[in-house]
Amino acid sequence: MNTQIVQGFDAQVELISNTYRPRFRANARPNEPAINSILLRREWEGLDTAVVESYRIRLNAVADVMAAGLTSNTTLAEMLNSWRVSSERGRPDVTMDGRSRVDRDRTDRKTFSVPIPIISTQYEFNMRELMAARAVGADLETAEAVEAGQAIAEEQERILFDGNDDVVVQGARIYGFTNHPDRLTDTATNFGGGDFGTENNGFDSIVGAVAEMADDRYFGPFNVYIANTQYHELLEYQTDGSGDIQIERILRLPQISSIKPSDMMDDGELVMVQMARQVLDLRVALSLQNRQWDHPDGSAVFMKAMLSQVPRLKPDYRGNLGICHMTGC
Repeated sequence: MNTQIVQGFDAQVELISNTYRPRFRANARPNEPAINSILLRREWEGLDTAVVESYRIRLNAVADVMAAGLTSNTTLAEMLNSWRVSSERGRPDVTMDGRSRVDRDRTDRKTFSVPIPIISTQYEFNMRELMAARAVGADLETAEAVEAGQAIAEEQERILFDGNDDVVVQGARIYGFTNHPDRLTDTATNFGGGDFGTENNGFDSIVGAVAEMADDRYFGPFNVYIANTQYHELLEYQTDGSGDIQIERILRLPQISSIKPSDMMDDGELVMVQMARQVLDLRVALSLQNRQWDHPDGSAVFMKAMLSQVPRLKPDYRGNLGICHMTGC
C-alpha cells in the first residue's frame, strides 16, 4: 500500500513523471522517505490549500492562542507531555555587605501531564472523478477536503473549551477551559452581576470576575469568549443616555483585550482567559497535513486530514489557574 503525506505549504516537492512527490515532514524534519503519488502537483496543492484554509477560517480561540505565539513544538514520538511548576521562594535577605548568614531556600515542584492525541478524518474520491477533471483541465473537486479541514478545526476548538474524556494516558487526561478542576468558576450573580439580558449585568459580572482573578494573582489582560445569546445581549444600547453598548464599556476596562462569541459555549456561559505562557499553550507534534493512499484495485484515492496537538492548561503551585468560567450569564 502506497502512503503519501504532505505537510501544509511546507512540503518538499520533486516532480517525477509529472506527479507530486511530497515528503512527510513532522515539524520540519526532512529525513523521511518520499514515495510517488498518483496526484499531480496542482491537485495536491488544491487539496492541501482547501484543507488548511478551511481549518484557519473556523478557528477562534485556538487562533488567538497561536497568534499570541503560545505554542511549543515536539514530535509524534511524544505521546505524553509533562511539565513542572515550582513554589515561590522565600523573601531574600537585605543586608549591607551580603555576607550575613542566609537560609538556603529551595523551591518545591509539582508535575502535570497531558496526552497528545492525533485528530484525523478521512475523505475520498474515485478515479473517474480524477480522470474527468484531468480530461477537461479542471481543478479537482475540493468540497470533501474543505469539510475535513472544518471538522478538524471544530474538534480542536471543542477540545480547547471542553477537553476530551476519550483519551487518557497513565491517568492523565485532556482538560479544557470549562472543565479544568483548577479554573475559577462561579455564577454571574455571585460575581456581582446576573443575567446579561438585564442592563449593566454583563459589565458588573466581568468586573467582579476580574477582581477575583486578581485575588489569585492573575491580572490580565484577558480574552473573553461568550455564548452567542449573551454576546448579542451585550450589543444592546444602554438607556442611561451615554450612547454606549455594554460591550464597548467592557472593552474600555484595561484588563479586557477582546470579547468574542463562540459556538463552543453553551447558552449562559462565559470564559475569561489570560493569554500568557504560564497559563496555557499548544503542544504541537504534527501540524495539519494530508495523507493519501490508494484503493487496492486502483479505483479510488483515500485521503486523511490529520494533526496532533493539545492545549496545556497550567495551574500554578497553589492550584490557581488564569482561567475564569462563568455560568448563569
